[in-house]
Amino acid sequence: MEKVQGYTRKKTIMEQYPSRQALVYSGAAFLILVTGLRTVLSVAEEGFGVVEIVTIAALTVEFALLLLYALTIYQAGVETFKITLEEEAAEQGAPEAAMGEAPKGDFTVRSGDVPEIAAEINKFASQASLLIDKLVTNSEQSANLNKHLQELADEQINIRVRNEIQRLLSANMASK
Repeated sequence: MEKVQGYTRKKTIMEQYPSRQALVYSGAAFLILVTGLRTVLSVAEEGFGVVEIVTIAALTVEFALLLLYALTIYQAGVETFKITLEEEAAEQGAPEAAMGEAPKGDFTVRSGDVPEIAAEINKFASQASLLIDKLVTNSEQSANLNKHLQELADEQINIRVRNEIQRLLSANMASK
């Protein structure tokens, strides 16, 4: 069952990948063009010279090449990934998968599988309850530590206040 779900998930991702990658390259092309032109225009305050014209030409060429690459990925990408997927399925010996379809394996949960699934769920539930108990214990310990630290801080403040009062009284008595 996992193998079939993994196959269909992988197939879906691989079919969407080319269009997403093409969008990324298109965005990069526009970003390079806008950033480059903005930089050239802000630097060229005195006018356009040879360097500025060459820079604008280079930005335009890079923009066009990135868009061309994005278009190529978008058009040829789906077929390339389907071919890769079919080759991988053929290597694994799944002729149904090689036809571009999901394997016709058993998608149903048989009654014999239910006890195993229930046992796994119970195992995870017991582990989760143990983690919850540990978190509660850690929370209580943290609260106790915070209380103890507060008491220590209060004690240190009291000692410092007492020492400061003694110093002030001693200074006052010495000045009289």
